[in-house]
Amino acid sequence: MGSTADPAKNGPVAGNVAGNPAPKSSAPAPSVNPKLMANVAPPRVSKVPPRSLQPETETKLSEPERSVFGSRRFYSLTLNMPNLNSAGGSWVIRFAELKQNSSTDPDPGSLSAPAATRKVDPAYPIELMRQNVTGIVILYAVIHADGSVGNVRVLRGVDDRLDQFASQALSRWQFDPATKNGSPIDVEATFQIPFRSARPNF
Repeated sequence: MGSTADPAKNGPVAGNVAGNPAPKSSAPAPSVNPKLMANVAPPRVSKVPPRSLQPETETKLSEPERSVFGSRRFYSLTLNMPNLNSAGGSWVIRFAELKQNSSTDPDPGSLSAPAATRKVDPAYPIELMRQNVTGIVILYAVIHADGSVGNVRVLRGVDDRLDQFASQALSRWQFDPATKNGSPIDVEATFQIPFRSARPNF
């Protein structure tokens, strides 16, 4: 009597996504489940509903961030970015209109937040965790009206290698851009990116 091969015993099936195995079924399953292919797309972050944003106070700024925003209005949001190799994954993003005329702007509440549609996690090599190379890298970047990220530079670094990994990852992000009065605009932003080992002892 013939036997039916068990896919679970034959290793991963091409096209399956890690952490999202094919559903069990009593009937023989095809070698590739086409429904799983949709999960290959980068996760989409829920967009902040358009509403009047409340400016943050300058007391929350680090010195590198203060050098960017000065006395201008700026706004903050937090993205849950659980780095696979990091115990703490929340990124803090602060942003302000790139071409903000002055603090006397007659319509300060019309700005909506950018929303990440493509996220890229920075590399965090195991050897750096073993060396206890940790900290928060702060980057500067411009989120353009077309959703791309440019002008990435390090405001406060931790280690040359982590700084480079963070910069390379951020440059590949994509956003639904910020809008003002319904029109996409450029914003300049700072990104606090944590690198904390999930396993401090090896």
